[in-house]
Order: sequence, then C-alpha cells, then structure tokens
Amino acid sequence: MARLLCSRRRVRGVLAGALAVLAPLAVAAPAHAGKNDLSLLNLCEQRSPAPGLLNGPVPECTWVKRQAGTGRIQSVSFDAGAEGRFRSLMSELGVVMAPRLSVPADTLGFSGFQVSAEVGTTRISRDEAFWNGVEGVSSQNTSASRPPQWLTTVGVFIRKGIWLPLPAFEVGTGVMHLLESQLVAWQGYAKFALHEGFHDWPIPSFAVRGSVSHLTGTDQARMTIGAVDLLLSKQFGVAGTVRLEPFAGWSSLFIHARSGVIDATPSCDAFATRSAAVGQMLGDYCAEAQRGTGNDLAANFTFPDQDVITRNRFFGGVKVKFAAAFLTAQYELTPGGRSRDEQKPNGAIDSSGTQTGVSLAGGFDF
Repeated sequence: MARLLCSRRRVRGVLAGALAVLAPLAVAAPAHAGKNDLSLLNLCEQRSPAPGLLNGPVPECTWVKRQAGTGRIQSVSFDAGAEGRFRSLMSELGVVMAPRLSVPADTLGFSGFQVSAEVGTTRISRDEAFWNGVEGVSSQNTSASRPPQWLTTVGVFIRKGIWLPLPAFEVGTGVMHLLESQLVAWQGYAKFALHEGFHDWPIPSFAVRGSVSHLTGTDQARMTIGAVDLLLSKQFGVAGTVRLEPFAGWSSLFIHARSGVIDATPSCDAFATRSAAVGQMLGDYCAEAQRGTGNDLAANFTFPDQDVITRNRFFGGVKVKFAAAFLTAQYELTPGGRSRDEQKPNGAIDSSGTQTGVSLAGGFDF
C-alpha cells in the first residue's frame, strides 16, 4: 500500500512538473510577430501602381486591381503561381509542425507512464519563392533577408499505457512551439502494438500509430496535420544496466490547410477612409476616391480552399534507457511533395522540396 501511494505521489509530481513546462507555451505571448511567423501577403509581388491611382508613389500588392482614373479597388486577382506557392509553403510548414515519433514500437505497458522534453530541427527550402510568406522576409526586397535553413521546435509530451480498447495500447499528448514565432502545435496520438514483448526472439516489435497536430498562434492560416505511422523496433540489453532500442518506420502525413482573411492593403485603414472628413489626410497608400466609403474592404481576400496535402516520411532512431531516465535520437527524411489540388482543372501543385530533420528527446519512464 505504501508503495502504491509513493508511486501515485511520484506520478503527481511528474505531472505537476510537466504542466509547469506546458503553461508558458499555453499563455498568450505579447502581440509581437517573430521572423518565422506567417505573413501570406509576402507571397504577392509588390509594385507601385500607375501614377494617380494612389495618393503617393508607394508599392502595393500586384493582385489588387484598381479602377483606372479613380483608384477604387475592383477585385483581388491571383497570379498564375500564387495558389501553388501557398500550397508549397503549407506543405513544408506542415512537415515542421507534424507529430514526431521519437518512440520505439513497444508500448509503456498498462501501468507505464512517460514524460519527456524534445528539441528538433527541420530543413526547409529557404530560397524558394513560397518561403517569402513569413515575417522575416521583406516583401519589397525578398532577397535581402531569408528564413533560416533549419527551423527549430521545442516541445513537451506525456504518454500513458492503457488496457482499453485493446491490450498493448498507448496514448499521448503534448505541445510543440516553433522558435522565433508564436506558432504552437497541440498534439495527440494513439499507438497499438501488434507484436511486442518477445525480446528473446529474433524478431522485432511492430506497432501502428495515429496522431494529429493542430496549429495555433496565427490568424493567417488554419492547419491540422494527421499522420499514420508504421514502426519496427528491437530491444537490446547492454551490460545488464542499459537498454538500447533501435527503431525505424514510415509515416504518411495529411496536411489540411486553410487560408485566413488577408488584407492586401494593410497600410490603408478601411475605417479611417470611411470616416475621413473632407481635407483630412488619408495617407499615400489610399486613393482619394475611397474617402467616405468602405471600398478598401474589397482588398480582403483568402486563398481558395484546396485538397489535403500528402507527404511521406521515413525515420530511424534509437532510445537509450538507464533506470528510469532515457534519451532518444531520431533522424527523418521527407521526400518532396507532388500532390495536386484536384478540386479544379490544373489545380495548384505542391512544389515542396526534400526535407530532413533531427530531434533529441529526453525524459523518464515510470
């Protein structure tokens, strides 16, 4: 009985520590955009409209179509590659924020419990035009500053072995944050080991896992990433004190991304133009014909909805455990995307590149 109470106290202590780590990520940060935050208007080329359309010679998104002579906004029309750039950006960002495995095929067991912290970094195609769509890139000079070649994430996770709905079942949840941004992914998964525990046999353990990651921290886009994973692992003892568990597998990623409402003329205040009195300055980025109207609201747009983006991911790693402490290292390879939006003829194509990633996780198994 005393032993059970001690175990419960220890689990409560670990939970309290995990929540202490999770809490800062859950609290809203000050309204300050980091260089890795999304800025989808940067996917549009900036040029100065014809003289006389705006109050000043300033650059504007070329998707904004204005009426000749007055400068009133008529529509927002994408260039030929715009939807493809949006799809490719969502594809590579989805891989960065997707659930990582970082666990072998064996479950923790019915009474098992795990808490861990993780740091990972994923390579992106930083020089491609679709990565213009972040805050760290200037829309007026996209070559002056580019996003980093590797995007780094940190996260904390909790996992628990359970008996239901089937034996050898495990569930987990956690949160992951993209550094130098306000982007946070809330994750959950369930794993079922089809074969485990026969460590004296010359055959590996085998498991299937389903997971989901939901992105928050931006109004530019809504993203949910689902994954189905197949994994193999084999446990080895070393000197009777250390346990090694190499693992490898494959994942199929399903990235569901939707655009938020984007203001194509952010430097022209729609409320100010509608309420401006005669003689009141509107600013260089507005047209005089917009005074007293809500015409600037016509510049608000969203990227059209597209089919789910699919990616394949291959991974391998090793878990090293000593007593209750463990350390896991993982490498992953995600070939470039080739999925197409089939909702319309000649739909946008995912032009994302091959992405590699490495991660390191550490924690305790109880």
